[in-house]
Amino acid sequence: MSAFAQAMFEQLRQPDRDVKFHMRIVGGPGMDCPCCDFLYLRTEEQSLVRECLGGGQEPCVLDIGCGIGRHSAFAHTLSPHARITIVEIDQELRDYCISVVPVADAYKQFSDVPADAHFDTVFLMGNGLGIFGSESTTRQQLQRLYGLVVDGGCVLVESGNFAAGSFYAAQHEIEYDGYVDGPFTWGYATREWLQRELVNAGFKVVSVTPSSRGRSFFICHAKKCT
Repeated sequence: MSAFAQAMFEQLRQPDRDVKFHMRIVGGPGMDCPCCDFLYLRTEEQSLVRECLGGGQEPCVLDIGCGIGRHSAFAHTLSPHARITIVEIDQELRDYCISVVPVADAYKQFSDVPADAHFDTVFLMGNGLGIFGSESTTRQQLQRLYGLVVDGGCVLVESGNFAAGSFYAAQHEIEYDGYVDGPFTWGYATREWLQRELVNAGFKVVSVTPSSRGRSFFICHAKKCT
């Protein structure tokens, strides 16, 4: 089980505790991250998910880097007949999501999602853009994502960049209770970078919403142009 998963499950077992995991740049600084940021939907997230689902009776939803499955669970609450596909590298987190949300398909990596799959709504949340790693890889994956979204479909992408430059990527590690994940490459983008690259991929940016999580994080809502 990953360090991230250990921390999430510990917070679930002890909801009155303020459980935190430590995320650090290899050879550089780090910070303690509250697990509650990855367990519960903030008000702006709920509003954006509602807007994306838009009353569809049986939407096809892709949740990339779903973690504990909070966005998928909320989508299922809003649309009980939604077909939900999850992507999560940690087996225990995948199994947990499958146990609490009716899942059509579950994959370990984004690259495992079939090229002929199609989705009405895609979540890339929880600072999810970073999962794609380097700047060039992130561009390529946004273009691949465009091919998976139906005409008029939407994506929600969360990112943030508190370093210099429009895109920043570094080797990171996550540590909790003696468990260590990584090193892995994680990317951070500014609003301007993400909006430009989504447009270059073929999307139309609908809105950019500051995240109440703070630290320059934001959520970009974009639609596939027809």
